[in-house]
Order: sequence, then C-alpha cells, then structure tokens
Amino acid sequence: KSLEESKQFVFTLGFNKEGVYASRTLSLTKLPMLTGQLNSENVRSIWSALSLELLYLTNDDEERYSIQAHPNILRNIVTQSADLPLGYPVYSSGLQHVSTL
Repeated sequence: KSLEESKQFVFTLGFNKEGVYASRTLSLTKLPMLTGQLNSENVRSIWSALSLELLYLTNDDEERYSIQAHPNILRNIVTQSADLPLGYPVYSSGLQHVSTL
C-alpha cells in the first residue's frame, strides 16, 4: 500500500524463523535509466556474420574478438542469444518445487 501511495520512506520490522529481528528502511528515489530497442535486421545480420565465422571460416578460438567487439550494438548479448551451435547453451536446472505456504 505504501508503494502504491508513493511514500518517500518505508520502514519495515520483522523476524526470521530463528526469531532474529530485522528492520529495513526503503527510500523512493528516481533513477535515470536508458532503454533501447534492437532492430531485428541488426540481430539477424550479427547472427549471419557469426554463422559465417564459426561454421565456414572455422574460427573456434574460445575468446573470439568479434564476440566482444561492438558494444554499441550489444553484440555480446545478441551473440549469446543465438541458437546453438552459434550461441551459448542456456543453463537449465530442471524442475524446481517452490512451496508458497
């Protein structure tokens, strides 16, 4: 409720299973944030260049310069998001059960 009302400061008090009390003070601040959007053709062109480099030119160097280059177009993130065998495998921990009660 306090967050919905945009209160400047919120103080909370609680305790854990061992009975140790803890408090937190939260403050509402505005943070400047830059957001952006990648053009889908830009992403496809990076994946295409990566495909050429890895599959046809057979560059298998672990620390390829091209992956780390071009921070302005987020090449590293775009490369990691490519499907295998071009990108990096996504880690999956398997099914996890989380109790809500």
